[in-house]
Amino acid sequence: FIRRGIQALTFHSNNYEPENQPKDMNRIFIIFVAAVGLFSFAQAKQPNFILFITDDISWDDLSCYGSKVAKTPNLDKMAAQGMRFNNAYLSISSCSPSRCSIITGRYPHNTGAAELHTTLPADQPVFPEALQAAGYYTVLSGKHHMGKAVDRGFDKVSRGKGPGKEEDWVPILRERPKDKPFFFWFASSDAHRGWKINKDAPTYKPEEVEVPPYLFDGPATRKDLAEYLHEVSRTDHYLGELRAELKRQGIERDTYII
Repeated sequence: FIRRGIQALTFHSNNYEPENQPKDMNRIFIIFVAAVGLFSFAQAKQPNFILFITDDISWDDLSCYGSKVAKTPNLDKMAAQGMRFNNAYLSISSCSPSRCSIITGRYPHNTGAAELHTTLPADQPVFPEALQAAGYYTVLSGKHHMGKAVDRGFDKVSRGKGPGKEEDWVPILRERPKDKPFFFWFASSDAHRGWKINKDAPTYKPEEVEVPPYLFDGPATRKDLAEYLHEVSRTDHYLGELRAELKRQGIERDTYII
């Protein structure tokens, strides 16, 4: 889902056939780049962008996508007020290849980084470079997992802080150059084993979780899922912190969160 200020639109794309599904993420990428180009061409105020990426979170473990247990009020609010994608697909169900696919706009077999933990070759394009050329201040904070060649697209690269690598996001937003539009690639490591419990999110009781039918329903499974849901809620907490800071600075209507 995409959110900009308080302008709301719900998007239901139920007309895609299976053979068209891989094109969905490409369409989103094209829309994103086109939006930047149109604003530049019109010499209007350029919008800001925050690309918010979580780690090993299944789409249906957010309450806005049907979970009856997960507490994700900030993501739910953004989904209700903004644009929600019901047919957006990963180019590959693997961590680093998926990230490399997003940042290049290319399928994994075309990036040279199609396997897990493979770094992106230096000859591959990264779209934040185009944003830099358009005058944007660019930052990557949190989980990286794409290799050093990607760093050239960012004015600042941070490993993130805290158990989910989200704790420096609001400071980055506060300390940015105020005379430039910005693009922030904020990637949490929530949710990912080993689970780290802290005060930033609710805890869950093993007996209240929903165990998928493909898993064994036993005490160890339920404990694992309860701790996983804590990290799902923690990344939701930090999205809420970001939105509150955007509002405090008076730029929530000038910023897209994707």
